[in-house]
Amino acid sequence: MLYPETHTRASRHLAEMLVANKQPVLTPFAFFELVRKMHREESETKLYLRRNAPLQENVGRMKSKLAKLGIIGADPDYRGRLIRVLAVPDLPADGIVCLADPTCYISHLSAMQRWGLTDRNPHALMLTRPDRKRAEALLRARMAQSTDDAQDHPAPLKVMDHPQRVRRRPVRIGTSKHAGASLTSREDGVAMATIGQTFLDMLQRPGLCGGMPHVLDVWAEYAKTYLEEIIVAVDTASNGAAKCRAGYILEERLGLSHPGIGRWKACAQRGSSRTLDPSRDFLPTFSETWMISINA
Repeated sequence: MLYPETHTRASRHLAEMLVANKQPVLTPFAFFELVRKMHREESETKLYLRRNAPLQENVGRMKSKLAKLGIIGADPDYRGRLIRVLAVPDLPADGIVCLADPTCYISHLSAMQRWGLTDRNPHALMLTRPDRKRAEALLRARMAQSTDDAQDHPAPLKVMDHPQRVRRRPVRIGTSKHAGASLTSREDGVAMATIGQTFLDMLQRPGLCGGMPHVLDVWAEYAKTYLEEIIVAVDTASNGAAKCRAGYILEERLGLSHPGIGRWKACAQRGSSRTLDPSRDFLPTFSETWMISINA
């Protein structure tokens, strides 16, 4: 005869913690740390746990019990890589990927949409994160902030392999040695490129931002409003091409002035093959000041 699974005091308390956490998905690391927190608070909650810290097998049994009770399950998109908390309302793709991967952020046309810079609705969710070496370093630092055993954790954070679709939306993720500045939205906890970084991304990868003609339209409408943020972000660019593109657009096309623009003129190279639009062929029409082909 089969008996229905029933709660223990510990499983009921953990279920309440999962709901109070308000996150629809958890990494195995986050789940383990939540169980560890439950053990540390045992003196207050009177759960009669036998240890001050959980063993890996204890966490596994607790996970299995909550799954049988219908509290948690494998995420439908990430499978066993993420734990889905069934009692917490789900989120759109942008919220899920940022919970799954703390090293990535919304970028390019997707960031432009979130900032209200474009009325275009990108089909794919566009993300950026550091290359694997830097992403692993970020994850180690994040674990070190949360736990004392980051070097030998039973369920360490790992660089996430994202599925091609999350919550039925295509996901496009790029890596960079020089991943840009990002911030976390207070409204929904989604990490996205800062407004300045978003403008810099338009110059570096205009093809991912609707194309250079669209980029020029966005700069014409919003660059004056966000001039200070643009100056700060462009100063961080590792290549002179982006600085020359920014200088040309701000100074010659929009007639704006700022001390920072003058600094970028040192990056102009006579005889260079730089272009305003890196996706199109070089044209003989060029800026004498910024030494770039005006091919857009």
